[in-house]
Amino acid sequence: MASTAPIPERRSRTLFWVGYAAAWAALGLWLAVNVIIGRRNGGQPIAAWEPMTWELSSAALMAVLAVLVYKFERRVPLTGRDWLRRLPLHVPAALVFSAVHTFGMVGIRRLVYAIAGSRYEFGDPWLGFAYELQKDLISYAIIIVACIALRTQRLRRERELAVISLERDLSEARLAQLTAQIEPHFMFNTLNAISNRMHEDVDAADRMIAAFAELLRAALAESGSAHVRVEDDIVWLERYFELMRERFRGKLDTKITLDPTARDARIPRLLLQPLVENAFEHGLKSGRGQVEVTIRAGAGRLRCTIEDNGAGLDPAFAPGTGLANVRSRLDLLYPQDHIFRIAPRPGGGTCVEIDLPLTDA
Repeated sequence: MASTAPIPERRSRTLFWVGYAAAWAALGLWLAVNVIIGRRNGGQPIAAWEPMTWELSSAALMAVLAVLVYKFERRVPLTGRDWLRRLPLHVPAALVFSAVHTFGMVGIRRLVYAIAGSRYEFGDPWLGFAYELQKDLISYAIIIVACIALRTQRLRRERELAVISLERDLSEARLAQLTAQIEPHFMFNTLNAISNRMHEDVDAADRMIAAFAELLRAALAESGSAHVRVEDDIVWLERYFELMRERFRGKLDTKITLDPTARDARIPRLLLQPLVENAFEHGLKSGRGQVEVTIRAGAGRLRCTIEDNGAGLDPAFAPGTGLANVRSRLDLLYPQDHIFRIAPRPGGGTCVEIDLPLTDA
């Protein structure tokens, strides 16, 4: 059966094993060159193929055994709870490791020497094994330490990714909650306005209901995403202004200025409507006056301004649910990369400024 792993993953795995084999081969060659230099420098001429055979046979077997030790240590880990109880299992494993390494490389060397028309002498088997054992025990310990270090690093990285994922999920959940809070808040206020108007002007209330229906239709067409195109969010604002103009017929003047370069920018869904609603609640309670919304893009930033010529900020002004909601969403979406400012407007009234990173839809 063909492998189902993605091509990039298979390529990455292949490159890893090629690099792994190359690293052990390079180590064997380096050790062999040092033996050659040491022997010749000591007046003991030796054919280069002999040290090459010694060291490369040892390195090749060590490369295979290191993988087996890695898999064994994963099954019998020397970390976590009860690792001391598992430690004795590594004693026979280390002895087997040394035996396979020693007698395996002796077999390879004898084969190569036989092909070259010579004979490889290992000497006394027990003394030779004892000599290799003390080196192999050190090699086994080094491999185990490397396994523990790799696992520790991997677990730390997994924990970091889990924390990042959890924080992102919590932020998204909080953002969804904040966005969901806006719509009922807006709906209740609108229905209350329609109810009040009903007693004064039935025709105006009817027009408000029609505008409200159009607004609901636009809302239902949304995907529920935290961001929308600026041009789409302006639809909400225009419908809201229609409602307000019907409510305060003949008193209210509204204006929306949208920079063409900002039409396709991404903006938090329903960001502007609560700010405009706030202008009516605090600055234009009577509905008489002007509200102007300006959205411009430039230098990698999106700038939104909501101005009214109403009564201005009361000294005892405190942000309500709408403004607190907007501030919380901006903090979640653009931590330390946004401006949200409410200040008196020159000439009277209030000015709200928002500065965000410019991102295309």
